[in-house]
Amino acid sequence: MSAAAVLSETVTRPKQNIDRGVPFEVVREEVERRAALALPDQVVEASDLRATELGEIEVPNLGMLNLTDWSRGQLASLLGVRWPRWFSGDLVAPDEQAEEINRRFSRIVGQFRIRARRYEPEERGLEAGVLRAFVGPAYAPTDDREVFDRLARTLGPRIQELRFVRASVTDSSSQYAAVSSESVDLGVRVPDGHKNGFLIANSEVGARALSIQVFVQRLVCLNGLVISDSRIFYWVHRARRVNAFEPKLRAALSLLPDKWQAGIRLLQAARAIEIATPEDHIRAALATVPTVKKHVDAVLAAFAAEPDGTLFGVTQAMTSAARGLPPEDRLALEEFAGRHLGSMAP
Repeated sequence: MSAAAVLSETVTRPKQNIDRGVPFEVVREEVERRAALALPDQVVEASDLRATELGEIEVPNLGMLNLTDWSRGQLASLLGVRWPRWFSGDLVAPDEQAEEINRRFSRIVGQFRIRARRYEPEERGLEAGVLRAFVGPAYAPTDDREVFDRLARTLGPRIQELRFVRASVTDSSSQYAAVSSESVDLGVRVPDGHKNGFLIANSEVGARALSIQVFVQRLVCLNGLVISDSRIFYWVHRARRVNAFEPKLRAALSLLPDKWQAGIRLLQAARAIEIATPEDHIRAALATVPTVKKHVDAVLAAFAAEPDGTLFGVTQAMTSAARGLPPEDRLALEEFAGRHLGSMAP
């Protein structure tokens, strides 16, 4: 299978991955392909939207659009309803659901910016498009295509030295992790190569701001770790001076070498920190954070598969468990692992 085919499957089936790495242009090609599906944003009055009995939303100038899980959640919040409870198929008929949604649309005073796209080629046969998001009229997205264009201009030829080991895209967000071609040996008795890089997290539909964080990949298992306190770039999706983006990005990327060295020191120090009862330590650490405590069993299973009673081993159990999670949960656990490492290592 070609690198382009692997990446395409990664984007459309986020649980797969490209851990061994593909060049920048392969990722960029896929980003461009998805960007070409976008329909022009429309700012509309809420009262001009109309729900149909088929579950579609009719939007002026865009036609009939089907909801994603993300946009349905946004709509439920905007309408003040709990969708599964209010609109369960065995409780509410489709015409009654449409009538209730339209009644609530008519009472909303204000505008939405509607983000939508055409269907993928393999989705042909569906007449409607996809309603990706309801966002505020002032929402000014920095889409993935713009991020990759700016990244290419900022790094120039150096971009060819990177290999992308993650390209996960969901209805709500996207993640792209790139690592350098050179590895760093952090082993003690046997070689243990790691590669330094960065992770771009973005959302084109209002789920999060654009950010870039320092990222480390362990080669023996291909686990990824987001280093603690390593966010070097943060960009909120609202109107601002466009010319400020590239200077800020350039300044952020210049911080990477020092951040990588700090991350290496943390990982080296973690190997010397013994954890008396690792399983109890894992349970206690994850229990305090709502976004990751649901993954405690997965982390314990990962630790049992590779028991290492050091802080390094506990961190690896977290990042190993993260690899089997959906993209948003994976990043949350990798970020938590980095923060936990940073809080305990000297």
